[in-house]
Amino acid sequence: MITKYSDYEKNVVQDLWAWAKKHHKNELDGKVRKGGPPVLNSSSNGVIIPPDQSKKKLILEKVPNSKSLKSSQALCQSVFGSIKAYNRIDILEGIQTECGRIAFFEDHVGFIPESEFKVNFLDERTPTSIDVMFTGSQKRVAVECKFTEKEFGYCSQTKKGSSTGEPQCNGNYEIQGDRLNRCSLTEKNIRYWDYLSDLFDWDKNKDLLPCPFNYTYQLARNALAATVSEKKGLDPFQGHVLVIYDNRNPNFSYGGKAQKQWDFVNQSSKVCGLFRRLSWQHLMTALTKAPELNYLVKVLEQKYGFKA
Repeated sequence: MITKYSDYEKNVVQDLWAWAKKHHKNELDGKVRKGGPPVLNSSSNGVIIPPDQSKKKLILEKVPNSKSLKSSQALCQSVFGSIKAYNRIDILEGIQTECGRIAFFEDHVGFIPESEFKVNFLDERTPTSIDVMFTGSQKRVAVECKFTEKEFGYCSQTKKGSSTGEPQCNGNYEIQGDRLNRCSLTEKNIRYWDYLSDLFDWDKNKDLLPCPFNYTYQLARNALAATVSEKKGLDPFQGHVLVIYDNRNPNFSYGGKAQKQWDFVNQSSKVCGLFRRLSWQHLMTALTKAPELNYLVKVLEQKYGFKA
């Protein structure tokens, strides 16, 4: 078992370079990045395309700029784009997560997957984008895909701004400067804190030092996407977040940065099972149930080093 992130990343990059030299020799951008992954040129994409070219358009339907072969977005679209293109979301039925709960659903009927799902009910200036959202008549599953990432995303308000050069928040949930609200995002009429205190044990009417939302920003926004709707408002039990990760990545195991965030957000959650986790390796077992996805299983093993 790999315990150092640097060793893990090195092994991943080696696999990606071996794949790139064999399958993308004339598509690389030619830039030298010491120790970095292969990057494709502007006319190529890192998404896995099946032998059946008629499925290509469906799989590339909503692909972001994914030129690096280390892109978790390209990996996500390769897997879930293929599942959707071949109409095989049935293979996701009954998969259990690490906590023993259902990862996706017991019955796939009525669920529709949408890649790069945009949240339009939190009044955000830049809408939350969910890697894959499975929407059914009564339930939602917000899927967050990770690969070599070290941690989940933090709130951008604590970073230096482009105009003033100063962050808009010091990392605490408290009145700062001349604003009227404890959160600079609330000051901008973004509605996160309308619901956060109902999902987590964070009292929006008290100072919180440091701000727990800053530390769990990406995970908590996914939770809001899964449980808040424009018509119904908040329903804590209408959905859950599913994180898919590489079980070789040390940051998702004991003591790792992502693991600490994961533990914290679960400890803070008022809703049992709101956050669930599944490895790519476990998901590959389900993919083997669909013969038409054999190409995908083979490439996931050769390109990414995943083994069911």
